[in-house]
Amino acid sequence: MQTATASEPVDSIRSSDITAPGSIHFRGYIRELDGLRAVGLLLVLTDHFLPQGFSYLLFQLGNLGWIAIDSFFVMSGLLITGILLDTRERPNYFSTYYARRALRILPLYYAVLLAWYAIIRFTNHGIDYANMIQYWGSPAWLTFYAGNIRQAIVGMPTVNLGYTLVLAYAPLWSLQVEEQFYLIFPLAVAFLNPRRLRLFLIAGIVCSPLLRLLGYLWHPGNPFLQYTQLPTHCEGIALGGLIALRLRSGPWKVSRALLTALTALFLGGACAGSVLSTWGTYDQAWSTVWNRLVGYSISAAGCACLILWLLCFRESVYTAWLRVAPLRYLGKISYGVYLLHPLALWMVLELGKKGFIHFHQNDWRYVILAVVSSVALASISWKFFETPLLRIKDRIRYDRSKPMLTESAEVSA
Repeated sequence: MQTATASEPVDSIRSSDITAPGSIHFRGYIRELDGLRAVGLLLVLTDHFLPQGFSYLLFQLGNLGWIAIDSFFVMSGLLITGILLDTRERPNYFSTYYARRALRILPLYYAVLLAWYAIIRFTNHGIDYANMIQYWGSPAWLTFYAGNIRQAIVGMPTVNLGYTLVLAYAPLWSLQVEEQFYLIFPLAVAFLNPRRLRLFLIAGIVCSPLLRLLGYLWHPGNPFLQYTQLPTHCEGIALGGLIALRLRSGPWKVSRALLTALTALFLGGACAGSVLSTWGTYDQAWSTVWNRLVGYSISAAGCACLILWLLCFRESVYTAWLRVAPLRYLGKISYGVYLLHPLALWMVLELGKKGFIHFHQNDWRYVILAVVSSVALASISWKFFETPLLRIKDRIRYDRSKPMLTESAEVSA
């Protein structure tokens, strides 16, 4: 993984500078993005680990985790599009990109799939595996990063599948959406000029809510048609791509005051819509009609504004809290935590069933143990599994027979 240092020193801007337009520094290692990943991941863990009835306010906080997923999509769109734009003229553009992506993404994903397969196949007398085949389908959907498509087809029947299978496979949809983007988008960058690429991304932003509406009219009871599919949930990725494209199109002076206001407006609107559409219930906010039709677009716009805001105020006092070491470390291992936290939770639940621990799910100790186990598993994976593979990835370089436009940041991309 590229570990370029920040391209400018810490900026000690004054409070009055927030109103001044400024250029955006987007090259090098963007430390704030690791911090933002960590914050988003904590929201996801809150959503997945806190049981209903633990605290309604904390439930509503965790219920904002779907917005964090949109921030991950915007970051992926920004970083991957930037890498592709900066290397599109290289003779080994496709082979190098796909090889580097494969080494970063596939090994841990398939290791986790194998672990879950062993669990559902050889524990509980294989009942979970039989239920999966009967009510969901073949594990091959997951193997080929098409599990999200299968979710939309069958509607993820949680009653029949059981807790273990939902715990194992439901969170994987976002990784499958991103992998589909990683696979397809290099073709668009390679064969479309910047103007047409911009139109392509804008078309994605416009068509996505229209496709969600059509899906709702066709099958209003299946929220997976909107939430877990790339064509119907691509605004964040497309907005990230547009930001990357604009950053490489010449100087860009952004009004910091206006950007701050837009960030607050869109993110505030997304949070308000999430809370108001679920208040008084324990419904998942991502599945409400409001969010399925409108909320995803508002959330994506808010996350795009937030990430652009972080670039504008990068290395400043306003973003210092995102650069603290614990948050940055959690952001660095976030891919592992996201993949492994369901496995950690399953382990904690099994310890309870076997009598090795004696506290229930409504106990703070249960939540703390689940979080600590998730971070521990991810840390072990990072040190002994992912890092050696990243060293191999770093040896796969783009052919320098043609100069790159500029060095791009591949911040945990």
